[in-house]
Amino acid sequence: MKKLMLLCLLNILLISCSVKKDKSGEEVITYSNIEKHIDELADDKYKGRAPMSDTEEAVVSYITQQMKEMGLEAANNGQFTQDVPILSVTSQISDYLTFSTPEGNLKFQKITEYVTFSRKMEEEMELDGSEVVFAGFGIVAPEFGRNDYNGLDVKGKTVLVFVNDPGYGTDSPYFKGNTMTYYGRWTYKFEEAARQGAKACIIVHETGQAGYPWQVVRNNGETAKFYLQPEDGYKDRCLFEGWITKSSAEQLFKACGLTFDEAKGLALKKAFRPFQLPAKASAWMKNEFTTGTSKNVCGLVKGKDKPDEVVVFTAHWDHLGVGARIDGDSIYNGATDNASAVSWMLEIARAFATSEPLSRSVLFLAVTAEESGLLGSEYYVKNPFFPMNKTVACINTDVILFLGEFKDITLTGFGQSELDQWVEQEAIKQGKYIAPDPNPENGMYFRSDQFPFVKVGVPAIFGKGYIDAKALGKEKTLEAIASYWKNVYHKPCDEYVSERDNLAGLVQDAKLMYNVGNNLANSNEWPSWNESSEFKGIRDQSLKERQ
Repeated sequence: MKKLMLLCLLNILLISCSVKKDKSGEEVITYSNIEKHIDELADDKYKGRAPMSDTEEAVVSYITQQMKEMGLEAANNGQFTQDVPILSVTSQISDYLTFSTPEGNLKFQKITEYVTFSRKMEEEMELDGSEVVFAGFGIVAPEFGRNDYNGLDVKGKTVLVFVNDPGYGTDSPYFKGNTMTYYGRWTYKFEEAARQGAKACIIVHETGQAGYPWQVVRNNGETAKFYLQPEDGYKDRCLFEGWITKSSAEQLFKACGLTFDEAKGLALKKAFRPFQLPAKASAWMKNEFTTGTSKNVCGLVKGKDKPDEVVVFTAHWDHLGVGARIDGDSIYNGATDNASAVSWMLEIARAFATSEPLSRSVLFLAVTAEESGLLGSEYYVKNPFFPMNKTVACINTDVILFLGEFKDITLTGFGQSELDQWVEQEAIKQGKYIAPDPNPENGMYFRSDQFPFVKVGVPAIFGKGYIDAKALGKEKTLEAIASYWKNVYHKPCDEYVSERDNLAGLVQDAKLMYNVGNNLANSNEWPSWNESSEFKGIRDQSLKERQ
């Protein structure tokens, strides 16, 4: 009888363990839940989810409620939100940006040929015959032996620069060949011009080098721009920051005695030196400022063994709001960008909330104002709930396309850290292969919410099925990607249509990254940057300080 009772008890325990094991986090992630989130967040009623708009409260409330219902803890001292202080700047710009040249005045029309803006907190600003300096790519990078400002004082002047960096379109080891470095990002060029004391920095737009068409730039003309609230009014920034079209630059260079190709050829040389153009720039700008608060939404699954160590999942909830009317529609719904990734993150969070207790904590951040310069994630990194040297890794995604199941997991920033191997381990289980970003020249690693973590040394991945949809094959998938960036990205037609769109790939991604996060959360390891990464030294120093 005792033996029989022991056998029954053993069977009960085995069945119980089996049920727990079979009820994996993966099973909680469902197509219907992800579709529900996308359908909701991309609805017209949210008016494109602009930060500090009249619909922000409703967006934040929806995400918060989902986190509460799934049983996450409030991550910020009992709150599910983190206030992000925002400065909003709305600029009115002059009808024309005018350059006086040896061949007469060139007048470039606002929005269609030029766009300027400024975060500097001055109500009225003017370029009145500002001397123009051509500074190549606007880069100061000692490690590459590059200084595009060498030997020329640009204080108070207008700097004209190319977008991207000198490695674009090449397999050269100079910089990183066709893989954009941070020096190629437009944000860096404005920062460096300001450090050099320039009054204005104008970037020449080229679609391939920028990674998006002029339409994306013009959509941001004379619209509200958001920045983190400054303590000093951004007094050290340029008075004017902006862009001109390639055709405008061609006219300007020609009027100054050289062709566009000649100017580009000079800038590509390692020995490039800046020089003053025989031109002067004139324009004006009037700014209106408002301050306010947007919100990050934050939920937590607390670890039982090492609750002070954390794995972070990020996805931005914001999009562009209501903007320029295109084909009769002015609501920029942002279904792929980025209702898709918020849905991805929420279902991963649901999986963690129902899984076995974790060793480390897992934090879920739906951040604000990514479209305005990664502001929500930047603010969190500066004001974290967990120190950066206690942050194991950041797992982010953005712009997930609705093309069904994929054969690949594309890693933007592939080759930077050991996280590649953590992803590959789970990708193999799904029968997938790891692929690098097919367009590394676009600098996407610097354009989404993992980057503020990267800058302070936290290893981060940005991964998704992307280049090889099962139903299309690789060639047609790449065609679909190109069409997306040209015709859908940052346009009102970025909407979810259930009869057309297939979310199966998004479901796969969520399950895969749940498993990656679960492995990290139940490990003692600290994934490191590869030796070739420019961020390795920052992390090494950070971990030393922790010890």
